[in-house]
Amino acid sequence: MLKVLDVFQVGTKLSVTLGGECDNVSSGSRLIDGDGNIIVVESVAMTRHKNPSDIKKSTTVLIEQCNIKIGAELSIA
Repeated sequence: MLKVLDVFQVGTKLSVTLGGECDNVSSGSRLIDGDGNIIVVESVAMTRHKNPSDIKKSTTVLIEQCNIKIGAELSIA
């Protein structure tokens, strides 16, 4: 389960920070929200972590505009 930690609009896209085991999230991944909506990951940010293993704790992705809110829970479809 991935938790939405932050949502930031970038042009017509959304930058979404996800918390949880994110090592399986990549460009083209499909995420599903609690309502069954599919969200396709367009790009995964190259975030800076002091400890490389922290990539498993959170990451930031770029997605199409949708009605996603901070605190939402997503899973990999």
